[in-house]
Amino acid sequence: MQPTLIFPETWQLDGFTTNVTSRQAGEADPVIRELLQNCLDAALREAHRPRAEVHFTIARRSLQDLPGVSEYGRAFKAAKNEVKEPTTNDVRQAVKRIEDVLASREMNVLFCRDNGIGLDQNRMKALVSEGQSDKATRGAGSYGLGHLTAYAASDLRYVLYAGRQQGNVVASGHAILASHVRSGTRHSAHGFWRAPTDVFSLEDGNFPTQIPDLLHDEMSRIADSGSVVAIAGFNYFHEEKPSAALDDICRVAALNFMGAIWEDKMVVSVHDEITGQSARVDCHTLETILLPVSKQQRAPAKGWLAGSQGYRALQTLQTGRRLDNPVDRSVQVHFRPLEGDSRERSRVQVFRDGMWITNSAPRLDTSAFGGVLGFDAVVMLSDADPENHTEFYDLIRNSEGPEHRDLTKLRELERSDKKLLDGMLNCLAEQLRAEAGALSSESGFTPTGFAVFDGDVQRVAERIPRFRQRSRGTRKSSGLEGGSAPGQRSRERTRRDRVTSSAVAFRSSVRPRLDESGGTSTVIGQVLLDEKLTSNEELYLRVYVESGSDASCEQPLRNQQVPIAHATINGVAVGRGGQEIAVPQIIDGQVVEFEVALGRPVTDPGLVRIELVSRSTQSSHRQEVAQ
Repeated sequence: MQPTLIFPETWQLDGFTTNVTSRQAGEADPVIRELLQNCLDAALREAHRPRAEVHFTIARRSLQDLPGVSEYGRAFKAAKNEVKEPTTNDVRQAVKRIEDVLASREMNVLFCRDNGIGLDQNRMKALVSEGQSDKATRGAGSYGLGHLTAYAASDLRYVLYAGRQQGNVVASGHAILASHVRSGTRHSAHGFWRAPTDVFSLEDGNFPTQIPDLLHDEMSRIADSGSVVAIAGFNYFHEEKPSAALDDICRVAALNFMGAIWEDKMVVSVHDEITGQSARVDCHTLETILLPVSKQQRAPAKGWLAGSQGYRALQTLQTGRRLDNPVDRSVQVHFRPLEGDSRERSRVQVFRDGMWITNSAPRLDTSAFGGVLGFDAVVMLSDADPENHTEFYDLIRNSEGPEHRDLTKLRELERSDKKLLDGMLNCLAEQLRAEAGALSSESGFTPTGFAVFDGDVQRVAERIPRFRQRSRGTRKSSGLEGGSAPGQRSRERTRRDRVTSSAVAFRSSVRPRLDESGGTSTVIGQVLLDEKLTSNEELYLRVYVESGSDASCEQPLRNQQVPIAHATINGVAVGRGGQEIAVPQIIDGQVVEFEVALGRPVTDPGLVRIELVSRSTQSSHRQEVAQ
């Protein structure tokens, strides 16, 4: 049977502005970085290429070449009719952008083609399935939720994929609109281009083995293996001048993958068929690309690396000296003293497998080098021997957050691994401090953090005498010495006993049970925990109604929390009601079903959401005592 765009049946309500489609505003940094992460892994680590070759093409194509365009139009019409009057600016913009593209005979498309391992049925399933992964754990990026980043650059919220591997081809596509009702049946917001089956399931694969016309030209340029990603309805990253999109792609590639490009392990070419522009990012053009942003002291809104920091790192790779390895064979350190200008703050940029990770690693952030002469350092981590894993590389890799631009998962490491990594980072910091040399000592000192601003420049503070506390006479007894007055708690005690909650990462599907008036007093659904909790943490579930405020408002309305009457978790009654209910300890990756009876009816059930928070058992005990 011929493939088509299928929006499967569902009971879940999703609007045009879900967490998926609203997570990014459409800037180039997250979109291009995510695409290049996958290309780098697919070529170097999985296909064992000597170099990853990535080609971006901006083109104008016929709307009729879009796979499943008729079904897409019908689904959009049904979803729009269900929304009727958009309640937020985000919804209005999303609907209008889709309408504008569908009203035209042509659309913009951004193609990304690589020379990697390609795609087969299993890889395609992992690519379009939320939360799944088919990548090696030691790769640069990750499939699954990461691929959803690209949707911010598509006015249609429709991204297509195709790959060739060992002579075989496979293709598919994923569109995200809003849930809608047709012929009395509710259909999902997510549509997939694939062969129709009696029972829809991504697990069975069944992805088309013929290449759609839209991807044919790009796929014909792949020799033995590789893949193509097509962002339909490309919005030029919402740049005022379309020509700026090409510069954005080059800048993001140069800043985020400088290590791989410098070592000639990656080359990126960009061609805009519409404007006729072309550019190439390689080890010879890095300086030309980064020089125009070398004075940029602040990163873009959705970027993570300012142009000035990137340019400094390039200068260090060009002119810095290599230091003897202080940790293990996976580490290369390039060091450059900042001679002649003591106002610049020392920076340590960490790259893994040629991709920028962080400039604020523990023990290596700017505060760790306040007493030494200014320097710039680039730490390059590479998996030198995949058969015999190197500890430092693996510990850093396992500490990276989901977007691989920080070390937020360090706290999840085992205690022994945390201690080992801390020692390695400290060893590296000691070597950098010794190499830089200490500042001249005087009787005064520079206050920590004095006159520090965003960017690389720090004003030199005047030296001031070291503060000595003045001796004070003994106060007369006031009845408050040695403690608080009866019925009064000290400020220190209040601060210590304050109960704090931490948000927990999770995925959920929530369905309000409608009553005769169209409102709801009961919420049912499923939740999947995406975070490991420690043994002394307790989990709580809350229900709230979204305010619908635009996040860009200066004073957005707060979401309204809904009281809970009673609830069941996996069919077992739990909690005693109130503002939240305690959830029995659940295992990361275990799907949990819940039913919550609300303490008051909600008139707009489409805005009902849940959240999970955690608290330590000690904090929970203090709260119960206080109550």
